[in-house]
Amino acid sequence: MRGLFGAKNSNRQNKKIEKILSKAKSLYDEQDYEAAFNNFSQAASLQSPEAQYWLGMCYLNGHGVILNLREAALWHESAATAEWADSAYMLALLYMRGIPQEEEATTGQNLFEQKEIDYSNLKPDLDLARLWARKAADQGLAEAQALYAYLISSGVTDQEVLDEALQWYDKAIALDSAQAYMGKGLLLLRLGNTQEEYAEAAKVLEIAAERKMGTAIQKLAVMYQTGQGVPVNLERAAELYKEAAELGIRESQALYGVALKNGQGVEQNFIQAETWLRKAALAGDVEAAVVLADMNGQGNDDIPPNYTEAARWYAFAAEKGHAAATRALGLLYLRGLGIPKSIEKGIDLLKVAAERGDNVATVSLGDIAIQLPESNLQIEDVIKDYLLPSAKQGNPVIMFNLAVALLRSNTANPDPEKEKQAREWLKKSVPDFIPARYWYGRMLIQGAGGEQDSEGGYEWIASAANEGILDAQILWANILLESKSDNREALAKEAVKFYHMAADQGSVPAMFSLGAVYGGGNNLEPDRVKAQEWFTKAAEQGHAKAQLMLGRYLAQGLAGETNLKKARYWFDIAFKSGESEAEIELKRLDNPEMFMSDQLQDNENAISPKQDPENVEVAPGIFFVKKK
Repeated sequence: MRGLFGAKNSNRQNKKIEKILSKAKSLYDEQDYEAAFNNFSQAASLQSPEAQYWLGMCYLNGHGVILNLREAALWHESAATAEWADSAYMLALLYMRGIPQEEEATTGQNLFEQKEIDYSNLKPDLDLARLWARKAADQGLAEAQALYAYLISSGVTDQEVLDEALQWYDKAIALDSAQAYMGKGLLLLRLGNTQEEYAEAAKVLEIAAERKMGTAIQKLAVMYQTGQGVPVNLERAAELYKEAAELGIRESQALYGVALKNGQGVEQNFIQAETWLRKAALAGDVEAAVVLADMNGQGNDDIPPNYTEAARWYAFAAEKGHAAATRALGLLYLRGLGIPKSIEKGIDLLKVAAERGDNVATVSLGDIAIQLPESNLQIEDVIKDYLLPSAKQGNPVIMFNLAVALLRSNTANPDPEKEKQAREWLKKSVPDFIPARYWYGRMLIQGAGGEQDSEGGYEWIASAANEGILDAQILWANILLESKSDNREALAKEAVKFYHMAADQGSVPAMFSLGAVYGGGNNLEPDRVKAQEWFTKAAEQGHAKAQLMLGRYLAQGLAGETNLKKARYWFDIAFKSGESEAEIELKRLDNPEMFMSDQLQDNENAISPKQDPENVEVAPGIFFVKKK
């Protein structure tokens, strides 16, 4: 009889629980969370695991009660202990993210003061996460099976464990879990080593992408962009980035913004690019913030630079520890662009950037110390505190800049030891840093910082010239013209080749030198037409000596055309540019009989190029070591 009455009481209580739960769920669906919470509490007090699950969800979401992760975990644990699989799964998620200490569990004193939880300070407990995920997985919950597979495979290289994870993913896939498709695809991608293996990962990720799994879409986009397991398809990559971006995937928002900015796989659109980059930056993507700052700092054909906005985003990235952004912000302070000018703040930020490993900031500190006396930054301190420590780490760029700083700081009171150190650092940097070859070659030719080694110097100058270093091309061309070799004609032709290489890079001195070489007297047949063409190009770029020579060619018809009006024009410009000989030429135009006897000889002298490689004209701003 007791058993019969006990069964009746149990049935009666179950019906009561079902009735309360039904009402609570209806209230929850109607978003009457406070009433729903009260009903869930009543059912939970009757030991209903389902009601305990719902109470856990209310505490987790702050529905009808102050959000409290610890209370959420306690209610889910109570339900999970009673074999409620959904609660075991939620408990695994909570432990995977981390559960705060009791005093940190709530987010406000009442429902109107709820704040965001600072998840960055939570400490995950992966052992408990795996424990509860496995309990739910054993009960056949597909999402728990996918979660358990992820938890046991994350960061693991043991093949037996990885095989077990793949088995769990397959179990969840059999139950049509989108999470499992994504998890398996990502694991296969991680384990892949060949295009065939990557292709298998792509197939699984395609299915997850069809189920709108944002991370899967994001990874698939990268694969199409890079050709990993699938053919390169920038249009498809852009489509996928956009789709994932619209699902809120921060990385895709940034990458879709970059695609729009560069017109990569999609029509270029700076306005939309800025919109997506801003979304990503506001969500905390530091690289997106830097790209956004760069866009604002540079402007484009349609939009002028906005330095205020650039400074804002550089500051955001700098606060997150981004070295290049810290340097860029420092430069804005130095120039007073978008923010009040402050040399002190600018230098402080450059120092921080240098300490964060930004080599450009390290070099900039040296430049400021030399070129900006009001900064009160001492080059010796920059060398000791920044350049030297970085150079000792083996960076060839810093080695080169350390050498340059040593030389530039050694002009007022020359110190042979500094010159020697500079030469040693240049020697270390030349194998890996091409510009250093030009500087090192000059020091060898001059015997600066050590014994003179002209042949070795010539080799390094030639190497730098062949690698495209403009000033090396000009110097090497002059060295070839200066050669005392029996084969001077061939060397002169080679010199012309290097002058052309420099001129193609926009070097006005090289343009002038070509005019001089083609003018004759350099072991080559004169070609006055070409000479005039090159003098014209250099003259139009403001080269005073070229302006003088062009005037002479036009006045004397050396290239076939005599044009005294144009000659006077160029002589006048040359004179105003400081070329004193132009005044004599102007007088010749006014009194041709006075100078007729010596005109031809003066012309031949004027068009011969300078033969001393130490006096070759070079681009402004290049520092040279003085010959001893």
